[in-house]
Amino acid sequence: MDMYNVDIVVSDGNGQIICSQPYDEFTYGTKDIEIQKIMYGRQLYDLLVDELNVIRYSENGTLILGVILQSDINRTAMQLLGRIAEAIIVRNCHNNIIINQEYFSIARQKRAKEKTARKFYALGTGLNYTKINYPKHYNPSDTQRDIVWTNDVGELTIMKNQDRYSTISAKIAGLQIKATKNGIKYVLPDIIQGRYDVPIIYFDIENDYHKILAKVYKDTNVDIEYDIIHPNAIDPRGYEEFLHYVDLVYAMVDGKLHPADLVIGADKSDDILMKNALLSTTLSNINKPNRILI
Repeated sequence: MDMYNVDIVVSDGNGQIICSQPYDEFTYGTKDIEIQKIMYGRQLYDLLVDELNVIRYSENGTLILGVILQSDINRTAMQLLGRIAEAIIVRNCHNNIIINQEYFSIARQKRAKEKTARKFYALGTGLNYTKINYPKHYNPSDTQRDIVWTNDVGELTIMKNQDRYSTISAKIAGLQIKATKNGIKYVLPDIIQGRYDVPIIYFDIENDYHKILAKVYKDTNVDIEYDIIHPNAIDPRGYEEFLHYVDLVYAMVDGKLHPADLVIGADKSDDILMKNALLSTTLSNINKPNRILI
């Protein structure tokens, strides 16, 4: 019986192979960063520019990634990935009424009818869209709610108290987004301490979501599956998209990948017009203490 090798191959316009990797290795092992850059870089670039506004031109014309660099690279990457997850959820809520209905129901802790969910749309409290269009609800320093829901007149939805709204002690409905390779270290302590008033959507990178549930139940005998939700249960494609960006984000934070590298072909002479169009949206300054030059 003949044996076949299935590879992922990237070639240039002349058919010359740039990079390749066995399919099984790319799918189940360590992925080639060059292949990931070509497959997912442009999507990530657009998201970082349009939604997060963290890729911009510096004063000297160099593209920079504007994030707060911490001594722990994992924390830096975790915070940026959390914002990316926030942007993915908000975008998909806008594009899909079923996804919006599911996340909206989780946020207010009561199942919402489709008719009700259609009246409210998601806003990321730290996203550029919210800053421009809903400045009143823009609060990137909000430690409780990464995503909220508003109606056409700017009113935020609140958590339901049985069948009635509590007008005195009402809590704004929302979601806290977490993304990390080590949920036991970075997410579990916050859960144990009851830090958040709203449900957590946890984008686990190393498949430790159920380990967290088991650990909490073992230590407290409390089932928290309604307090911390895996995005795969709501929007599998959104979760898969998020995972595509993980290695690229770590490479940028670690200085191994430049933001311009995400846009394949943008540095070619015959793509100058495309480069100008892509990068014109980044022509804004960034505070010097909050930037990394890579």
